[in-house]
Amino acid sequence: MSKVIMAWSECEIEIGKTGADDAMSASLTSIGTIKDRSTTLEPSDGDVLEAKSTGGHTVAKETQEGGFTLKTRVIEPTNTLEVLLGIATSESSNESQVKTHIVDGDWSVKLTPKNVGARGIKAPLTNISYKPGWSEEEGNYADIEFDILFGAQDYWYIKFTKQAAAQAGS
Repeated sequence: MSKVIMAWSECEIEIGKTGADDAMSASLTSIGTIKDRSTTLEPSDGDVLEAKSTGGHTVAKETQEGGFTLKTRVIEPTNTLEVLLGIATSESSNESQVKTHIVDGDWSVKLTPKNVGARGIKAPLTNISYKPGWSEEEGNYADIEFDILFGAQDYWYIKFTKQAAAQAGS
């Protein structure tokens, strides 16, 4: 029996502007410290089309493919992240002016697990939803959702297995 590797017990998420023809961004930036057990990848149900005859009997049914959403919570998001996402302008490292909560444009996202042998994902085309929050229990946080889009790249996302770092002098 092979050993099971825990995939997302601890992970890093990086983002960057999607390239031409929906290509994965060549330059990625970390979104910050991820809250423990907050990251999930969930499929969404597609639309269901039904044709019914008199009396309500289903005579035809078609299910459309849904999508995927990567969700996470960032602890103490930085002004740098909000400026990168285009929702704030920063006057200094300890102040920023929040202009909107709408993240514009297409973004690439890469989730890299901590453990060697665990599976991560790279999605070259997503839309980002940024929801800041504050509470006595959680402090300052942001819930970030990446709606993964099926674009010119002709796939949703790539799964990859984290490899061990190359040994120096080998």
